[in-house]
Amino acid sequence: MTYLGIDVGTTNTKACLFPQGRILTTPTPRSATELVADALRLVAEITDGQRVDAVGIAGMAETGAPLDAGLAPLTDLITWQDQPGVQQAAQLESAVGPRELFARTGLRLSPKLPVTTWRWLGDTTDVLNRTRLWAGAPDLVLAALTGTSATHLTHAQRYGVLDLRKRQWDAELLAWGGLDRLPAIAEPMTVTAHTTTGPLPSGVPVVLCGHDHLVGAWAAGVREPGQVADSLGTSEAVITPSPELVLDDELRRQGISSGWYADGRLGCAVSGNGAAGGLVQQRLAYFGRDYDWLAAVLAPIGPASDQVIAPYPNGRQAPAPDPTPRYDVRGPAADPAAEMRALVDALSFHARWMAEEQTRLLGIEWRSTVAFGGPARLDGWMARKALAGGERGFAVVPGEATAAAGAALMAAEVVTGTPSVPLGGRPVRSSPQLARQWDGPGWHRFHKVVTAIG
Repeated sequence: MTYLGIDVGTTNTKACLFPQGRILTTPTPRSATELVADALRLVAEITDGQRVDAVGIAGMAETGAPLDAGLAPLTDLITWQDQPGVQQAAQLESAVGPRELFARTGLRLSPKLPVTTWRWLGDTTDVLNRTRLWAGAPDLVLAALTGTSATHLTHAQRYGVLDLRKRQWDAELLAWGGLDRLPAIAEPMTVTAHTTTGPLPSGVPVVLCGHDHLVGAWAAGVREPGQVADSLGTSEAVITPSPELVLDDELRRQGISSGWYADGRLGCAVSGNGAAGGLVQQRLAYFGRDYDWLAAVLAPIGPASDQVIAPYPNGRQAPAPDPTPRYDVRGPAADPAAEMRALVDALSFHARWMAEEQTRLLGIEWRSTVAFGGPARLDGWMARKALAGGERGFAVVPGEATAAAGAALMAAEVVTGTPSVPLGGRPVRSSPQLARQWDGPGWHRFHKVVTAIG
């Protein structure tokens, strides 16, 4: 049997055939109409002559477009990076308050939340008056394949209007945002619809799988409390499943969001660092170097760098949110190789800090981490992450389409009823003596420096 996974990501849209392992990628456009056309083209190309038994769809959160009466997009995709509703986020803070918003939705108040985008559209345009439905980016692909409008629970919970405990829309927050024309919420691990249009035969089951960070974590084998996922790309997300939903306000104060996990059974905490792979890429470009050079620079593994960098070009999101730290991405360096090693060491320690705070606040023993994403191909970076993690288990899932493969895996599990085998993770083993050096002086030096900033 063959399963198709689709991941509508911030930078690229990917399609993966499982178990064959074939992957196709195309840049994700800003046009919602082009997104649908490109996704259907990928589906047609990757399934040409191939029977598909089910389709899974994952994708980025906090990104979508309003649709008119004919379900045509009224705007380009409004992404989590655009954040047009800065003033509206301040208004929401006055109207509801950060603490109350978190208590209901598990989200930190931010202009990237779609509820602030809707209010901005209503304040500045006539688009809401012409809107029949809001559609998230993955939901547009679902509709193109099935004619059905729905959004996964883990995408719904990023809108800023979902009552997490009830798994229902919050009437007061909907009224504040000015848009209550939202798709039905698709429960996790269920068939959402069947194909009716597009390049696939009619009747193929289609499963909305959810937020791609969470789907990638699930695919990598992070399926029980005590396991942590490190989703590493342009940005970085650390994901910790919990036995139940936790809405302790200390999570919010530490810059951590809370919600349901990809399977809908567990809760989870998520924190992010917007400057991870993207920061490394910026610095490489400034130095005029490439990833082959970086791989060679990172190949020697020794004690953590004596040079401590606070890797926050635009402030720190979590833990201990602080808008003041500024790492100069265009600053000179006496020794570019030494600085890149120090930067990657710092990013590795910061990921540990995020995981430690999440597990501490959730009351979970942190036993192991699985990392995945584009930078996972850099063995030297992964070796540093393993050392920075404090002698806990550490593994890496290779490849750059973990979420797309995870969507295929999830679709297979849903339609067959057979639990899926996670994608294989490669254990990264460290010298115990070196690990103790990183866990002791290296970690404490980093933590002392970055917490003193601001």
